[in-house]
Amino acid sequence: MKNFYKATAVLFVVSQHCIPTYAGPGIEEIGDYMQVIVPAYAFGMAMNETDWCGAMEFSASFLAMETTVLGLKTLIKEERPDKSDDNSFPSGHTAAAFSGATFIHKRYGLKQAIVPYLLASFTGFSRIYANKHHLHDVLAGAAISSAMTWIFVSKRTNVNISADAQSINVHFNTTF
Repeated sequence: MKNFYKATAVLFVVSQHCIPTYAGPGIEEIGDYMQVIVPAYAFGMAMNETDWCGAMEFSASFLAMETTVLGLKTLIKEERPDKSDDNSFPSGHTAAAFSGATFIHKRYGLKQAIVPYLLASFTGFSRIYANKHHLHDVLAGAAISSAMTWIFVSKRTNVNISADAQSINVHFNTTF
């Protein structure tokens, strides 16, 4: 229920910023922010949990994603819908946002990743709305980052061992 309230608050704030009469950031700018906020939140979540292995795995998956996205942009040279340049495929903004959301999902479980997935999806929508990407650019960015995360990041597993004079207890849990 706690995540529901967070999601509602985030969607309310985002919707307030998207009203055309408001002078604050619009849909495109919010998408720009989310490409940084979602992966930063994922990394911060690992650091907050003192999950050094997770932080290293996230860093490796993010580096692999960025290398793949930039390599494809260089090789493919697809023109953006607004004709501003030829770096349309795949969407780097969407890839970055989905990298954070997918990391949280894989490492800490789907329940923790619902809000980050909503924000990452909004990032993809914002790129199409701003006429910077086609739908297939956004889907490819999400797929690339998700694939890199599933390759480089393992599920978090906790093993706790305790002992006293009469017994040794081993507790093992993982997130699905």
